[in-house]
Amino acid sequence: MHPITDDKPKTMKQILADYLEICLKFRKEYLSKPERKQRHILLTEWAKTQYADGNPTIPELYEFWDKYKEVCYNKFFIEKAIIPTVNDDFQSGGIEGLKFLFYCLRGKDAIEYISTTSPVFIFSNENNYKYGSVQLADMVLEKDPNNEDALKVKYFIEKEHLWNSIHEIPLGVLNGMNGASISDIPDMLSSVDSFEAISNKLKMDDDKTLIEDCRKFYNAYREYLKQQNQYNNFEDYLIRNNIPFERYYSTFYFK
Repeated sequence: MHPITDDKPKTMKQILADYLEICLKFRKEYLSKPERKQRHILLTEWAKTQYADGNPTIPELYEFWDKYKEVCYNKFFIEKAIIPTVNDDFQSGGIEGLKFLFYCLRGKDAIEYISTTSPVFIFSNENNYKYGSVQLADMVLEKDPNNEDALKVKYFIEKEHLWNSIHEIPLGVLNGMNGASISDIPDMLSSVDSFEAISNKLKMDDDKTLIEDCRKFYNAYREYLKQQNQYNNFEDYLIRNNIPFERYYSTFYFK
């Protein structure tokens, strides 16, 4: 069975109708190399076309996405049909376009929230990374504090940051790509508090260990750095202060 049908509304913007027509020419999956090449050619031409009736409105994007989202989650469609509309709304001070970007991630795996193929990331890229995904989510949450789509964007990105910060235990604690400093720790602890609040709001039930470990190791690393000359390394500090860390051997470090 074909993944989508061609019963498109008569009032559909031409940019959307043309895109759908291209999609209907091909199966959703298992295309041969010539078929993939042909589809790429058609989509490239579509992306270059200027349409007299303009870009779809945000309501039109919702309607189209809800019906055909299985063929919309790709860079061609996001850059051509979505980003200009969202950007117009954003430049006018609106948040409805941003809310739609976050809506597009519904039902996606956690990895998509931090992927460069994410509609949110593509929007950020189109704006020269002036705003990151968390900043964009905060703009929505400032006006709509219970927006679950924006909360989930913050949740998955902040969870990845927390996990990354302790994944090299017992070698040390990271702040981004570098080792954390004493002055970094207060803000890092605040980020744990922020993540815990979002986790609770979304009723996530598997974050307790991560939250506890981040607080434990952040505080421990700060104390270690204050008296670094008394220990061989951070592992030595953890052992001598009876701070368990064995579970992290299986993720990065092996005795």
